[in-house]
Amino acid sequence: MLSTSTKMHEHKGNKGIGHTAGGVTSWHRGMVRPMLLTIALLAAAPSFAQTMQDPPRQYSREAMEQALQTREQYDVHGLRFAISNATLRPGAEGLLDDIATALKNFPEWGLRIVGHTDSSGNEETNLRLSTERAEVIKAALVERGIDAARLTAGGVGQARPIASNETANGRALNRRVELVRITDSAEAKKLLKAMTDYLASQNALSFAYDSNFQVVTNSDQKLGLASSGTVTLSRPDKVHTTRSGGFVDSEALFDGKTLTLLGKNLNKYTQVEIPGTVDHLIDELKDKYDLPLPAADLLLTGAYDALMEGVYDSKDLGSGVINGTECDSLAFRKDDVDFQIWIAHGAQPYPCRLVITSGQVKGGPEYSVQIRDWKSGDAVAPGDFGFKNATNAEKIDVNDLKHSLGELPENFMVGDKK
Repeated sequence: MLSTSTKMHEHKGNKGIGHTAGGVTSWHRGMVRPMLLTIALLAAAPSFAQTMQDPPRQYSREAMEQALQTREQYDVHGLRFAISNATLRPGAEGLLDDIATALKNFPEWGLRIVGHTDSSGNEETNLRLSTERAEVIKAALVERGIDAARLTAGGVGQARPIASNETANGRALNRRVELVRITDSAEAKKLLKAMTDYLASQNALSFAYDSNFQVVTNSDQKLGLASSGTVTLSRPDKVHTTRSGGFVDSEALFDGKTLTLLGKNLNKYTQVEIPGTVDHLIDELKDKYDLPLPAADLLLTGAYDALMEGVYDSKDLGSGVINGTECDSLAFRKDDVDFQIWIAHGAQPYPCRLVITSGQVKGGPEYSVQIRDWKSGDAVAPGDFGFKNATNAEKIDVNDLKHSLGELPENFMVGDKK
């Protein structure tokens, strides 16, 4: 899941972007199957004393309803649980009645119930506890006559504090339940499923892409790292990708047995035996090597399930235009990330643009991929998936090369976890 918290620091050097003061909050290089593409988050812990004020603690049913109508989100601090368990303490009945009444007043609403904890205890225990508490509240609302189909429950543990965990008052504010009004668009899911079915049915496809990978500095400045490349896929077991940017020029070739990674700017390459399908290759790169292929989860034969895992909100936003092509614009939300995708109208519903936005990192950094020159079937030029080593590149170990092929320049490094 997208929950890693790490501080990024920048070294001096003459490659990549210029220097910044302090650390950088970024997205991590990594394959994340549950969330599209291949990305996990790296979040620098904010200084709450400098950047946040205590959230309002005044509660009323009217305030809750108004917040859910206008902001789609409301934090409830009055639902108290016994220490280290999911048993509601006495006094919660009135709040639960109010939530049920709001849902009855707005029968078109769906509601996502998200549990949060402070940082006492370990992360794994807090994640489990927050989920169990959200499930308890869901069950209490069902007892009050709310259809369970309108409710989803989840927990994020201590990952999303709204106040400092250094004080008793801050910890109390972090122990809360978040109510999120949700939309469940059957049309959005239908259009996404049609796109993934179309992609999975193509024995051959190719496209070019432009990507932008954002980092956020500790002074809240967003910095974009741009790159472009190409992808050629021949199912079930061949793929050729390229990527070039200000600090990397790389190529990956897979012939069904051997993966070759070439750093063109370094004139060095490595090879790894990974016999199997492209789906298997994507899994191996994620699990073993932390080396994503561009738009990897869109290339999976089971892309729909990978994209939709954990989605609790889906919206059909109507039409948009990307590179002159009319598209359906769809938006989806998970606990930790949002993603929006534009899908071409017509007989070839291919993805025109994909944007992933962090819900955990302050400033909401994005990773975007815009696709052009889409081809499929007989329109795809015959691919050459074998490595020829025309430049007499030096062969080195995969671990010595992969750090030069990622999204971040070498003058950034991952520091201690927060």
